[in-house]
This record gives sequence, structure tokens and C-alpha cells, in this order.
Amino acid sequence: MATKKETAKKPGLLRYFISMAFWLNFIIAVVSFFFILWLALFFIKQYSRHGESQTVPNLIGKTSEEATQILKGMDLEFAVMDSTYDPDEKPTAIINQDPPADSKVKSGRKIYFTINMENPPLTEVPTIELGTSYISVREILESKGLKIDDIIYKPFAYKDVFLEMKLDGESSSLVPGEKIPKGSKIDLVLGNGIGDTEIDLPDLISLTYDEAINLIQLKELSLGSVITIGTITDTSNAFVNKQSPQYEPGKKINLGSMVDIWISQEEVNPFEEEEIE
Repeated sequence: MATKKETAKKPGLLRYFISMAFWLNFIIAVVSFFFILWLALFFIKQYSRHGESQTVPNLIGKTSEEATQILKGMDLEFAVMDSTYDPDEKPTAIINQDPPADSKVKSGRKIYFTINMENPPLTEVPTIELGTSYISVREILESKGLKIDDIIYKPFAYKDVFLEMKLDGESSSLVPGEKIPKGSKIDLVLGNGIGDTEIDLPDLISLTYDEAINLIQLKELSLGSVITIGTITDTSNAFVNKQSPQYEPGKKINLGSMVDIWISQEEVNPFEEEEIE
């Protein structure tokens, strides 16, 4: 039999279960439970996703901007490992990647790339001796990152030997040591091997250096060695005081032959030419 005290407690407990305070606490507890459950599931999902494997896409040829966008959608990171220059590729194009395409990696992994530089680096025009074979010239130019474009033949005693080189489309010869963009195209001037045609040997004595060069080219001859006498302050206006072969009226020379000249800043009396060593 229930006591009076127990009987009195039941109405009070019932009143609590139907009270606003109970339901408010109940709702807060349920919401808190589901929020904590959602939060736990969210972190579990994020953690398990981090361990997922991704297949690395082939990004060779893509620009760095394109590759970055593709990787971002795959939860992978873009990182530049190195840069190089290839004139046949567009600026910032990807040349190499590590890991390679189709590799399996974890989400969040960095993919390292070698990209093509936006601007070509400069390289020095190499020194190439007159008469060097075409094969050797090609190897020298390729080692400097330069490409051969057109080949022009000029009269010379030997065939397929180097006479001069020009930047593609330019008329003036390149100077050794000059800086040009890597990947530039070079026009080569080679001997045609038909130098047995004879022409009159030109008289270069007392001409300025520039005048002598123009006359040598006009006669389709080749400039050999240029020997300086004393101090030269203005090469273009220096005077030719000796030449080899030595000029004689009516003397013949093979087309394309080399002519050596001696120059000095001051003009020397032609009658003193024989005294110049």
C-alpha cells in the first residue's frame, strides 16, 4: 500500500514532465545530441576523405593556370619544381610533372612541375672559326640552344664550310659574344665549293676597313685574318695598309678565296707597304 508521501510525489512528478521547463530542456538536449552527432560525422568524413586515393591527371602541355584549376577540383596542390625554356612550347606550359600521369596519390598531395619560362633566357653567340665544317657548326649552335634556319651558299674554295652567320631575317653578321635569345633561328652562310672561278684581285690599300669589307663582299671573296698595327680607336675608319695576297695589276684570284688585311688608325704611304710586317 502506497504511503501518503509517495502519493503526493506522483502529481508533482507528472506536473514536471508536462511543464515548459522539461520540454525546453528536452528539446535542447535532442538538438545538442544531433549537432554533436553531425559534427562528429563531418570530421570523420573529412578525415576519411583525406586518405582517399586520387589518380594524377596528365597536365603536360597545360599552362600553370589551367593545371592549378584542375588540381584544385581534385583536392591536389600545384607546386613549381623547376623552369626551363622550349621555344616550341607556349609560355608557362608544363614540360614535366612528378608524380607522372595516372599515378595514385592521397588527397592533398603536392604535384611538382617543370614549367616553360615566359621569356627566353639570353645566350652568347659562339666563336666559330672560318672554314669550320657544317656538322661542327650545327653541334656548336645546338649546344647554345640556337637553331639553324636557312643555309645560304657563297663562292668559296671549300664546300659546306662556315663563312658567317646571321640572325634569321637580319642582313648583318652576328658578332661572337653578342647576347641573343635562346632558341633564336640562325641563317648560316657556307662555302659552295666552286671557288675555281677566277676574278681580278681587288686593290684594298688605303681603303678604310668598312670600304675594304664592302669591296671584298662585292667581289664575292671572303675576309680572312684582320691584323691590327698599333692602337686602333675606330675600326670602321681604320686604313688598310697591307693585304695578302698582295695586289698586282691584272693578278687573278679564285672566287671565294680569303683575303687577309692589315689595318692601322693612320694611313700609311702605299710606297711604304712593303716595309710593314
